[in-house]
Amino acid sequence: MSKALLYDATICIGCKQCEVACAEQNKLPYNDAVAAEERQSEHKFTVVLTRSDKFMRRLCMNCQEPACASVCPVGALQKTALGPVTYDANKCMGCRYCMVACPFSVPKYEWDKLAPKVRKCTMCPAPALRPRLFQFLGS
Repeated sequence: MSKALLYDATICIGCKQCEVACAEQNKLPYNDAVAAEERQSEHKFTVVLTRSDKFMRRLCMNCQEPACASVCPVGALQKTALGPVTYDANKCMGCRYCMVACPFSVPKYEWDKLAPKVRKCTMCPAPALRPRLFQFLGS
């Protein structure tokens, strides 16, 4: 059975703890400047958008039939049986077809690196994220 991430917009208070946990899980920088960014990027996989008093979390949808994986000529992006769409940097040739194919504009390219990679949400395979969020939410 495929796994998924549940996001309940009715209890989100816009604290951005999911952004912090995502950054820690993926060893990405996170500070006030990154927190203020309202777009996904090669260094911010999860974004909490604020629209008046509503909050919306944006991250990879880990689609059932991911367009990003279907266009990759070398199989660097693959849909796993457990649910996530994974990325193998060792296979990637940098064509960036995945960036064009994704209807949610999730894959991002490290334009400023000497050896750039495509970066995207990993669906947090390690369980380290879950207890922290549950503790914060008081569950």
